[in-house]
Amino acid sequence: MGETRVLILGGGAVGTMVANKLARDLRADIARGKVSVTVLDKSPTAVNQAGFTFVPFGYYTEEDLTRPRAMLLSPRVRTFIGPEGEIVRVDLANREVTVKSGRKFTYDYLLISTGCTVDPGAVPGLKNDFNSFYTSIEDAKRLGEKIKAMSGGRIVVMTPKMPIACPGAPGKFTVLLDDYLRGVKQNREDFDITFLWPSPNVGPPAYNENITENFKAREIRDVREFQLERVDEEKKEVVSKEGERYKYDLLVTVPPHKGVKALRDSGITDEDGWVPSNKYTLQYRGPAGNYDEVFVAGDAGPKEIPKMGVTSHFQAFVVGENILRDIKGVGDMVLYRGHMGCPYVGGAPTPASRGQATLAVWKYGVPLGPFKPARLGWRVYRMYYYIFWDSTLKALM
Repeated sequence: MGETRVLILGGGAVGTMVANKLARDLRADIARGKVSVTVLDKSPTAVNQAGFTFVPFGYYTEEDLTRPRAMLLSPRVRTFIGPEGEIVRVDLANREVTVKSGRKFTYDYLLISTGCTVDPGAVPGLKNDFNSFYTSIEDAKRLGEKIKAMSGGRIVVMTPKMPIACPGAPGKFTVLLDDYLRGVKQNREDFDITFLWPSPNVGPPAYNENITENFKAREIRDVREFQLERVDEEKKEVVSKEGERYKYDLLVTVPPHKGVKALRDSGITDEDGWVPSNKYTLQYRGPAGNYDEVFVAGDAGPKEIPKMGVTSHFQAFVVGENILRDIKGVGDMVLYRGHMGCPYVGGAPTPASRGQATLAVWKYGVPLGPFKPARLGWRVYRMYYYIFWDSTLKALM
């Protein structure tokens, strides 16, 4: 019998966790040449994007949030980076993936965990006045410098369209911004903050209730069901489809998200580039057909499943365990029960208060209950991004 080939598209959190779990649990089979685990990714650097929210305010540095990708993956994993790892086409019918160099990889099991991309060009009228903490560490640092240089004015935090990765991040950023102006610059009274959000709620009801009350207490202008028509850079205004105008001195934009181009070009996604899958098994169920050997996890997945770090964490273990069981021929399939969650930040440390946070979690059929952020939650949250590399990505927790 030949080698069983596991191919993982994308070396982000999900891909790395699954690869490391399989490399550990199948180490004897890998050593005997019975199984191979391969990861493809175009970038040699792994980035913890969840930490970008904190970068403008100096909580994390580039060194905290990046690592060489090769050092995170088990030596038992075959890793291809750059043109050898940049995906250009996925052929599910023939179980074949083509990369930029022209090389073709075949597989017995495929995990699509490519994440998603941002599309600033999709914001009408926004060309030169683009400021964001979503796009890169460099952009997040530049945004921080702009906030630092301001002596007052109107700051608008705008999310034009859902879904986005980490949908709690715009609200967290807004709270951190408010506390930065209060505790560091100490001139909050010279600023006006507006939060523009495209949906009626931010997260499930209990999460939404907390953040709504928090914004109200901070005198943050909270605009829901905001439908963007365009940005007028010359007048420095955001214009809604209803004709409302919001003036700004600094516009912070969470750009629209979409699926990876290679997947869209391969005809395996929906119209927005998201990869459809069964909500429980995470097996591919899309326009290219139904494929039980193809799994989809993380931000690349269907738009109906929120794109969160907690979601990715649970999905990675489900996919890894199911591939392991199928290879070994033992055990029933593990189902993804919809576990998802989002860290909630009640406030950052200031001279007048201590930081407060908590991890709000829920799943299919079990709604999020009432919660309150705590001081310990802030400390654990701050600590987590340091242990993320050697615990979560090693599939140890």
